[in-house]
Amino acid sequence: MLIKQNKKIVISGGPGSGKSTLIALLEQSGYHCFKEFSRSLIKKFKNTGENSYFKSKPIEFSEIIWRKRVKQFIIANELEFNAAKPYVFFDRGVHDVVAYLNYIQEPYDINSLNLENHPYEMALLLPPWKEIYVNDAHRLESFEEAMGLYLQIKEIYSAYKIPTIEVPIGSPNDRILTILELIKNGK
Repeated sequence: MLIKQNKKIVISGGPGSGKSTLIALLEQSGYHCFKEFSRSLIKKFKNTGENSYFKSKPIEFSEIIWRKRVKQFIIANELEFNAAKPYVFFDRGVHDVVAYLNYIQEPYDINSLNLENHPYEMALLLPPWKEIYVNDAHRLESFEEAMGLYLQIKEIYSAYKIPTIEVPIGSPNDRILTILELIKNGK
């Protein structure tokens, strides 16, 4: 018996590229979406006096993020199949954790951050967009760092044979139309 399962699609890219905006719009359109939560983790530790939790304790931070993203992945596998909207979207995936560690050249245990068991059907990548990029209390990376992170993210998804498509810069509505057209055509 063939079991139909929703397709898992990651929306990723460097910081400040518009991922969360697109996830919110997809959710409003009735798609099941998993939101990013690293901002809440950063905020929590900032309130305890830790200015940059990722930079001061990259492995500890990454392991927390990893566990939460793996949990999202597992929950996505358990969702009832929806033939009308058979896609589940993620604001970042487990591969992003490794990409960030690779970017800062932080050694990690590849057995504990094993990407082989987390195949997404597609990664939609949002390139850095200088005109909308802003730093804030939780986004400390420069635009140049955002560009470097984007390239690392693109590399890690490609290395694990996850089809990647770059979503062109444009208004959120134009980007959503592009995304919906891509998934409709099965790209």
